[in-house]
Amino acid sequence: MKSFKNILFVSQGLPSDSDSIGQALRLSQANNAQVKGLIVCPALSPKLNEYQDTYENALRQTVNQQIDKSRQENHIAEADVPLPLQVLSGEKPAVNIIKNILSHKHDLLIKDAEPLDGSDEGFKAIDMTLLRKCPCPVWLNRLVHQPLDKRQVAVAIDPISTSLEENALSIRMLQLARDIANKCDYRLHVLSCWEYQLENYLRNSLWIKIDQDELNAELDSSRVSHRKALDRLIEQSGIGGDIIIHHLQGAADVQIPEFVNEKEIDILVMGTLARTGIPGFVIGNTAENILQSIKCSLVALKPEGFESPIS
Repeated sequence: MKSFKNILFVSQGLPSDSDSIGQALRLSQANNAQVKGLIVCPALSPKLNEYQDTYENALRQTVNQQIDKSRQENHIAEADVPLPLQVLSGEKPAVNIIKNILSHKHDLLIKDAEPLDGSDEGFKAIDMTLLRKCPCPVWLNRLVHQPLDKRQVAVAIDPISTSLEENALSIRMLQLARDIANKCDYRLHVLSCWEYQLENYLRNSLWIKIDQDELNAELDSSRVSHRKALDRLIEQSGIGGDIIIHHLQGAADVQIPEFVNEKEIDILVMGTLARTGIPGFVIGNTAENILQSIKCSLVALKPEGFESPIS
């Protein structure tokens, strides 16, 4: 697993059946890393200020019980992996989380995905803010019924890079996904989508008559070129093991969610910036559409040098 050294586990103090705490404990133990816990919660109104300490202690007790249960399930003693807890109350929990990460230089955030109302797809406001603005990788966990060694891992890659930063990000994504898969099902699913943007227009246009064999040859050339770029990227990453490549034809924001949901992928690794070199640049449309259409846990990376707009 990538050598994370300063992990932050975040809870909202709610009951949880997901494996976020276990993930934080296991990563800390495997990397000999420091891990801390942060409970973010709304503050009580000034009229109820005398109950604030009792309220925070109750949240701390709830999370400590979850930590104790996870320690037993993972056979990780407190002496081996301490997990101190801090409670931070106030408005704008996502902003408070990011400021804590910046202040303590955490290199990975692990958090339960916010519960969704009426739908099991997408992510809610706090999580979307973290995906857009958190300076470090974000691991948003959802409840998985499969045991750890049966969980399926996929990584979504666009091999057509427009910059060295994007190429480096794709390599980091492949390497991290490989490491996660090694702890799970071992097979790594690599997803990449190609499409010929003008295909529908050129096939159906009343004004341009293109020989269908010529158009098919053009499409095949585009497919082969895209696949060669994907193969080169995988080779550059240096990853080995059992790799299953899914070279999908069509728009990424349609094909990737369909694949992930139909194949019941448990963890998806992807990048969340449209382009690099712009501090605080928001998620691109394609990535945003994918995020709002998946049901699984998500590990999201940004390019090296990304600067959060929150300070």
